[in-house]
Amino acid sequence: MKTYARIEDQRVAEIVSLNVKPEKLYHPSLVWVEITGLPEQPDVNYCYSDGVFTAPVTDAENAVLIASSRLAAEMDEANRNIAPLQDAVDISIATDAEIARLAEWKRYRVALSRIDSSETPDIEWPVSPK
Repeated sequence: MKTYARIEDQRVAEIVSLNVKPEKLYHPSLVWVEITGLPEQPDVNYCYSDGVFTAPVTDAENAVLIASSRLAAEMDEANRNIAPLQDAVDISIATDAEIARLAEWKRYRVALSRIDSSETPDIEWPVSPK
């Protein structure tokens, strides 16, 4: 008896164990991959691409990825805003308003650097000085 995974939209839709090839029992348009000899058996909802099975991303992992992405984007925005303000300070041409703005952006960037994206959904995001 061999074990097969039915692939649909690059995901394992079902797993069956049969004494015959699934093509003999099921519609020929269905895609089947034999998984009998794999060291680690995939399960339903595993992703399948280029002959490789990978575990699906859980909601918690997905939330951490989203939080990490947001953190990176906000940190990038802070860095882009800080750079010209810091340049103005460094070459002694910054106005009082620019110096104050620089301090706001630096406080914001420090607050971002203290975020642990694995603490989602309990992250308290700082307000951007925009």
